Amino acid sequence: MAEPGELDDLRAMLREVFDDHASSERVRAVLDSPESFDAELWRTAAELDLTGLLVPEEFGGVGAGLAEAWVVLHELGRRVVPLPFISSAVLAPVALLAGDSAALAADMLPALAGGQRRCAVVFGGPEGQPDPATWAVTWADQRDRHVLDGMAGFVLDAPDADDLIVAARGPDGLIVAAVAAHDVTVDAVVTTDRTRRLGTVTFSGVPVSADRVLARGERALDVLARLHSVAAFAVACDAAAVAERAMEETAAYATVRHQFGRAIGSFQAIKHKCANMAVSIEAGKAALSLALDDLSGHPADGSAGTAVSTAKAYVCDSAVTVCTDAVQAHGGIGFTWEHDAHLWLKRALLDRALFGSPSWHRRRVADAVLPAESQR
Repeated sequence: MAEPGELDDLRAMLREVFDDHASSERVRAVLDSPESFDAELWRTAAELDLTGLLVPEEFGGVGAGLAEAWVVLHELGRRVVPLPFISSAVLAPVALLAGDSAALAADMLPALAGGQRRCAVVFGGPEGQPDPATWAVTWADQRDRHVLDGMAGFVLDAPDADDLIVAARGPDGLIVAAVAAHDVTVDAVVTTDRTRRLGTVTFSGVPVSADRVLARGERALDVLARLHSVAAFAVACDAAAVAERAMEETAAYATVRHQFGRAIGSFQAIKHKCANMAVSIEAGKAALSLALDDLSGHPADGSAGTAVSTAKAYVCDSAVTVCTDAVQAHGGIGFTWEHDAHLWLKRALLDRALFGSPSWHRRRVADAVLPAESQR
């Protein structure tokens, strides 16, 4: 893990770059264009080695860890940047490195690290449910290969992907495999958050050879547990960043907006909103720090689930509250398209829904920490 000073240097560099390349005007220009993400900024991210942050050096990456990824996710989230970073630069490398196929990792990781190809990860039910029992993508044996059928919904960054890493249920348990995006049907899903693209992915007799299987059986369960924990952590990092930006902008606005001859920040109601924002954001950072410690201490299994679920549930719920309060504190301008407050709120709402709702994660924590007898 990087030293605190190194992380501060990384954050300072990213803020300087994103000040130039990820302004509000730049984000809005992408939203109003046919493009689904900022291709120029993606190339810049690749030049800065951000797309290869979690990829080992032997495959052309940086070989950094989740602490560095947290910093990048935070700075991207502060600006609600439209990039497929979580799926392609975080989840895909985690899946490939956690799997059993060194050859497949060696084949796919260099292109991911260089940003030449993008990869989405498909593990969820038709409505994006995280429980494997609800998943509709299945596999069956056909001659000397597996064949995938079924559908997964609300797959992050699926419309922009060149490759997919897919979890499927079958007669002998789960498998995790890699397929080319052109072998499946991807239908874009319209959501309130236009800074991200989600898709419904349909498999119809998609062949998967043995050399494209990452893991199977119990090992597939381990890979998916790790993958789900990292995914929940990543979107919680994004939500925390969005909330922090909303708080900062609201506090600044409260000092310049006057009503009844006084700055609105002098009113008790606004003071309380800003104070509550600050408290929830600091508590969220503490929760994320504990989740990071657990994830970094258990790189190959899903034993960090409790800390991660706690962070995901708390941070994503509080981010929606913070962003809602930010809209209200801005008054009429906060409800308009011209102000970024609606972008923050929509991003926070999608973060809350992705990779398990807060209620799902709270149930996960309860199941892990409460004795079975107390749940009867």
